[in-house]
Amino acid sequence: MIASSTRTGTVEEGLAAAAHKIVIGTITTAEILQSSLKALTPTGGSFAAAFEIATLSNRKLARYFLRSMELAVKDEAEPWHIPNDDRSMINLEHILPEKPEGNWPQFSEEQVKLYYKRIGNLCLMRASDNSTAKSAEFNIKKPLFAKSPYLLTKQISDASEWRTAEIVDRQKTLAAIAIKTWPT
Repeated sequence: MIASSTRTGTVEEGLAAAAHKIVIGTITTAEILQSSLKALTPTGGSFAAAFEIATLSNRKLARYFLRSMELAVKDEAEPWHIPNDDRSMINLEHILPEKPEGNWPQFSEEQVKLYYKRIGNLCLMRASDNSTAKSAEFNIKKPLFAKSPYLLTKQISDASEWRTAEIVDRQKTLAAIAIKTWPT
């Protein structure tokens, strides 16, 4: 859905049509399924390019993307730790918050609007830590990222500061992981 040049409903309709063909026996192999979805499936290059600039408003999808990439980056056939889907325990954290409350002077109001929903600015975080951090500056949030069991969240603590360049760089890194997570 990130790399689709059409609306989300068109992708969902195409997937539903393919599912129906599986049920009625028209699609009987993975190869036939893949061929039937070719028009909906972006190439690796177009997917990566779209992912590098994507923003996410849908928190459920953002959490799904981050959980899936977390599993892919760990590359474990039998993972010990599955990213938690319980929103009361694990939240979607906006590193640069939607409402900076004066704690992020390195970002203009316009930059906040442009970058706070970028995938590179999102991570999974314990609800209790997220509640504590709220709109705090990066240096206060950084130790919370460092103690995360999630590799993709922990990596954020390697940054010395959090600016637009860090968001863009992280998003490029996530795009490479996304290709591994959802190969075309």
